[in-house]
Amino acid sequence: MAPSHSYIYILSLSLAIFSLLADAKVVTYDFNITWVRANPDGQFERATIGINNAWPLPIIEADVGDTVIVNVENGLGNATTSLHFHGLFQNGTTEMDGAIGVTQLTSRAPIGTTLTSAANTPTGFVPPS
Repeated sequence: MAPSHSYIYILSLSLAIFSLLADAKVVTYDFNITWVRANPDGQFERATIGINNAWPLPIIEADVGDTVIVNVENGLGNATTSLHFHGLFQNGTTEMDGAIGVTQLTSRAPIGTTLTSAANTPTGFVPPS
């Protein structure tokens, strides 16, 4: 007896999903948010918020299906900060996009504490745990 079309379809779909998951990896970034001297708008050099003592800020790169972990440490001294990501569709997670205290929730972590966030979808962000 020959296999049915639905059996072949389900088997093909399962193999495709498994192959995507097998290629997935964990991509980890360690960000220390610090003050740096930079000229971000081409006008004049001044104190600017940088990451890992550098400006311009790094780009987060990952493939669809990867898990992205961003460890964030606030090295700004007595200043608070926030971190949000451009290029992600913030569907249902608008509290993670925008100005701190307006549309974005502030981090409750004291200065010097590391927060870890993980996201495993191409269009969303999981709030810090």
